[in-house]
Amino acid sequence: MGSGLMASCECGFSSLVGVGGGMANHTTFCTFPCFCERCHSMVQVNLLEKVLECPECHSTNVTPYDDPRLSESPGESVVTSWNMQEQLGRELVLTDAKYKCPKCGRMSLAFRLTMVWD
Repeated sequence: MGSGLMASCECGFSSLVGVGGGMANHTTFCTFPCFCERCHSMVQVNLLEKVLECPECHSTNVTPYDDPRLSESPGESVVTSWNMQEQLGRELVLTDAKYKCPKCGRMSLAFRLTMVWD
């Protein structure tokens, strides 16, 4: 079961993003928000692809938002998580921490859960 999240920043940036996959495709598809270093945008990337690529500019310089470099602290409570221990060697976790905003570059982006899907 995947999750839909709203990512928003005090600068006005907002984006609806997904985490995970569905019952039918969870072994080959795991969408996750990533920061593209080249075009400075938040993009959805299938983390189970062999090469992670920005769908906007096709750069391979994308960083999943669970990377500690994209937040100042780990946060206190989990907003959503997706177990990818077997496939990626880690659990994908987004917390109530403040993350790097793709629009303003400040650590002021927040994720909140909006929906869950099968």
